[in-house]
Amino acid sequence: MNFLFFLLSLIYLFHSVCGFRRSDFRDGEFTDRIIFTTSREDDPKIWFNKEHPGFEYIDQFRIGQEVYIKAQIRQTRTKEKLSTLREDTDVNLLRRSPGIKWVQQEIGHVRVPRTVDTEWSNLWYLNDDVTPTMKVSNAWSAGYSGSGIVIAVLDDGLQTDHPDLAANVDTANDINIYGSSNNPYPSAGKSHGTQVSGLIAAVKDNNNCVVGVAYSSTLIGIKILGNFAITDSEEAQGLSHYLSNVDIYSNSWGPADKTGFTGPGSVTKAALLNGVTNGRNGKGAIYIWAAGNGETTDNCNADGYVNSIYTVAISSAMIGQNAWYSEVCAPALAVAYGGSQDDRYLTTTTTSSGCKSDGIQGTSYAAPLASGIVALTLEAKESGVDGKYVIPCVSQILGFGLMDADAMVSYGKIWVTVPTQQKCTTSTRSPSLSTSTTASDSIAVTSGDCSSVNYLEHVVADITFSYTSSRGVTEMYLVSPSGTKSHLLHYRNKDATDNSAAGSLTWDFMSVHFWNENPIGSWTLEIRPNLAFSNVVTAQENNVVTTEPTTDAVTTRKITTDSLITTATTTADIPTTKPTTDAVTTRKITTDSLTTTAKTTADVPRTKTTTDAVTTRKITTDSITTKATTNADILTTKTTTDTKITSTNIVETTVITTQDTLVTSPATSVTQGK
Repeated sequence: MNFLFFLLSLIYLFHSVCGFRRSDFRDGEFTDRIIFTTSREDDPKIWFNKEHPGFEYIDQFRIGQEVYIKAQIRQTRTKEKLSTLREDTDVNLLRRSPGIKWVQQEIGHVRVPRTVDTEWSNLWYLNDDVTPTMKVSNAWSAGYSGSGIVIAVLDDGLQTDHPDLAANVDTANDINIYGSSNNPYPSAGKSHGTQVSGLIAAVKDNNNCVVGVAYSSTLIGIKILGNFAITDSEEAQGLSHYLSNVDIYSNSWGPADKTGFTGPGSVTKAALLNGVTNGRNGKGAIYIWAAGNGETTDNCNADGYVNSIYTVAISSAMIGQNAWYSEVCAPALAVAYGGSQDDRYLTTTTTSSGCKSDGIQGTSYAAPLASGIVALTLEAKESGVDGKYVIPCVSQILGFGLMDADAMVSYGKIWVTVPTQQKCTTSTRSPSLSTSTTASDSIAVTSGDCSSVNYLEHVVADITFSYTSSRGVTEMYLVSPSGTKSHLLHYRNKDATDNSAAGSLTWDFMSVHFWNENPIGSWTLEIRPNLAFSNVVTAQENNVVTTEPTTDAVTTRKITTDSLITTATTTADIPTTKPTTDAVTTRKITTDSLTTTAKTTADVPRTKTTTDAVTTRKITTDSITTKATTNADILTTKTTTDTKITSTNIVETTVITTQDTLVTSPATSVTQGK
């Protein structure tokens, strides 16, 4: 027995020093890792292996007040290889053990960098060589360079000794979560994280390569991507790393484009909420996220990282129009230049101490530029009102457009914090609704329902719908009392092909198109199949409308996410035309006044969207002409939606706070493309 304990100790010591080997698991498969919480106060490093020999302790981390412990299932205890299709029986036994509060066997998730490889060129996106400009040089001239701001780059690694980055890299606090070490150096052939970092913080005036937007900021490399899948807990660790000091977490990665509905797991969701609530010692961390490169055949609302109210989604612009690879994206708050093969590419640092100008474009590169602009804004806040945290973004009149760094730092100096938020809920019951063209229904939100909500921010609709085939043929629109029509979901060819059989889906659909509007009045949900199909859509069930905090609100009064919103520019289609719901309108089907039952197939919108932001000839969402390659059967959409309206001034107290100051938005309009 003593020998066995000695042997186990040696194995533990080996793994502590050398790390655990990452196994090759496919997307969605069970791994040999578990994560759990315990009610015991003594250190699990001491008791866990001894009391549970079927597992091996790895490490632990904290999110808020909760400590999460990671462990590995000992495969040597079984004659057969662990199943990747179902939970291991030992995990369920562990779940029943005294002192174990919660256990989850980890599932592998394939996450990919958001980039399209082509050619890059010069710094036109910074030197005002094109129109419209993001006015970064103006912000520099005003004296801002990102000094004092810490930006964590979650990616496939960071070359910490790159001559154009080394002076700005914090090597004492970087980490390799993917490889279980403290060195985020990229593996051979991996350069995405180093390229992203150069756009943010490459050193200025050192006669080497390029200059980053926030060239005096501090970079922390967090290696989280590699050739194999990663887990929920690893993502959570990355998004929580050095939380007390990191101002901005820049994320240019996510699920694969064009198919599926995929989002963060429970631990990652907890990390995001904790970050925007408690990050930076209570001021709230800012999570910037690349919106995706699925083109007009994809919809970023299917990405649970992008449509989270706790992240700031950034899409890409070309010169004068939306980037060809940008997705239809109601959750996107802003666009930045991301490079394009159709006009000009960007230039940035790359591995082997190089400088790259040949082959990269995508929202992967728009997001770090946005991170840099937000860093300039945060620096400006230091000279703001009474030295308080300021958020230059939630204006009473918010136009969507290209990010404007000059306007953002200007507002950063004078902006006062937004009020807290409040929450209201109302519900209704909807009868069945069936149509082969377009069906819609509406629900009235009264002042009695939302007496303390004056201005909307994010609108989130929790929708459940069923379909008899071809899920990707479903299309939904949400129309506000003011007549703003937001495209929540549209035809996605690959999703229709990949999900040709009958099924159901529960998902949160989010839109920022209603920012600053009053929630009181009649909300309408329109559902329909793509016009290329002769499908019947059926919706039913009860719906609930909930107004509650928005990213910017939830992130507490101090969160800086809004500094970004100020230039909100979504690449989606948010026509401000009034709803023209044809066909059936049963005023009860709009479950949640907000996005109630979406269950229909997507067809091409009839109105042409001209969101002042980048709408190119390709991304005019409403003009999607892609044809489905699969026959869609009758869609049966069962709707149980829970809609959440987020508002800057909504909180669960009875205190009513409003924002009455009229502020124009520092957004630069981008004209529609050819």
